[in-house]
Amino acid sequence: MIAALVASTGFVQPSMISTSTLSLAVPTASYVAFTNILYLARRSYLRDMTKRQLWKIRTTRETGVTFQLYIITILTWQAFVTIFPLVELVAKMFGHVSFFYSYPNASGLGIILEPRNIQHLKQSKRAKQQIRFDWHRFNFNIGDRGRDGYRHPPSIERNLPHIDMPQRGLKHWPWRRRKLSPK
Repeated sequence: MIAALVASTGFVQPSMISTSTLSLAVPTASYVAFTNILYLARRSYLRDMTKRQLWKIRTTRETGVTFQLYIITILTWQAFVTIFPLVELVAKMFGHVSFFYSYPNASGLGIILEPRNIQHLKQSKRAKQQIRFDWHRFNFNIGDRGRDGYRHPPSIERNLPHIDMPQRGLKHWPWRRRKLSPK
């Protein structure tokens, strides 16, 4: 029945649709729908927002965001959502929860891990305890190292993967590193 419906569109010839392809389509679509509902339900519980609000946040194209970046963000979010049950299970074993975030103004996205026991705190307090696996645009210095161990200007702008762990003093690691002084 599905093959006949797809073939009736004229875009695909009936001989191009295999039964095995169609037999995978329904379970795959069901799994993606289930994991989206699971992710939105978990997130709405933790953030005290409705699933509809969260869906709108995730799917609304913000002003100034190119269509290409918007599609990449949606597809990356869906890739995360498909592995969310496993990621959340591992995060739970370490006392954390996981979230997908996008940074449209910095052309990026990331996964954030937060301790479960701080979910009642305001965002600014939670941010100090986060572990962020990000990929977005930022500036970093490439000049000589100063006495403080940090590099100085000039700086360059790059869109690179990095890790942020505020409680450990890591920001945009490994790109913004202090020179370790000998003991």
